[in-house]
Amino acid sequence: MRVLVTGAGGQTGRLVVTSFVEAGHDVLGVVRSPQAAADTEERGATARLADLAQLAPSELAALFDGIDGAVWAAGAGYGGDPEVVDADACIAAFTAADRIGVSRWVQISSMYADRPEQGPSFLQPVLRAKHRSDQAVASTGLGWTVIRAGGLTNDIGTGQVHLGSRLDSGMVSRADVAAVALACLTTPSTARSAFDLVSGMTPIDTALAALGSR
Repeated sequence: MRVLVTGAGGQTGRLVVTSFVEAGHDVLGVVRSPQAAADTEERGATARLADLAQLAPSELAALFDGIDGAVWAAGAGYGGDPEVVDADACIAAFTAADRIGVSRWVQISSMYADRPEQGPSFLQPVLRAKHRSDQAVASTGLGWTVIRAGGLTNDIGTGQVHLGSRLDSGMVSRADVAAVALACLTTPSTARSAFDLVSGMTPIDTALAALGSR
């Protein structure tokens, strides 16, 4: 599968790239700096330098040409504008992907993005932006999946998680988020679903299978 990963230079995005490359996929990683491009190439992917918030619709369409599936792992980060990146750029990207016929889209979001007013006050601007893009992707023709990850850690992945429609709280390693993104993109039953993700005791494949049977 030819897979595009946005935010490929970020802490989570780098692990997403590695997971997909190791699984045998042809990966195109979108990054914003030459240093991140070099790191992406070292991980076995093809790097593309681009600022997603600045691309015209025709440029976005060209970016998704020949792509089978995509993982949105980009975010505004500290000092960035979440409305520009987590909302506007994300919506523009999956709109282009939908129009060009990309079949699968996995969007890494945040726990409480479906209920921003209940999230931590310092995160609410980000949660509101993610809420807007998470809602908007559901109106597309894409086979979308929204992963609302809990608090992120840099721990080694365990391959065991807990999924739910509205979990109270929890942490999860970036490695396990990447593993869930990989599993979702290649598991048709996860299409058109959204869920919270934290560390747990259930193997990823089993947890996703149970999610698909609900």
